[in-house]
Amino acid sequence: MQIRVRDEGYGIPAADLPKIFDRFYRVTTNNMHTFPGMGLGLYISSQIVQRHGGLLEVESELGKGSVFTFTIPLGSS
Repeated sequence: MQIRVRDEGYGIPAADLPKIFDRFYRVTTNNMHTFPGMGLGLYISSQIVQRHGGLLEVESELGKGSVFTFTIPLGSS
């Protein structure tokens, strides 16, 4: 099963993409005060997907937003 979530936000700088699923990592921008958090949401999401044998990926372009895709294998019945 594959699910994609697209947003039309600020986007994520290319240099930050390899780190955004790390625990406590937060993208630092001039707008950081607008989006409070502890840097755990994407980490927890990636752990849930991985523990189901799946993969969580992101594509992003500054000024255009991001697309998060997660794939989880379906069990056989």
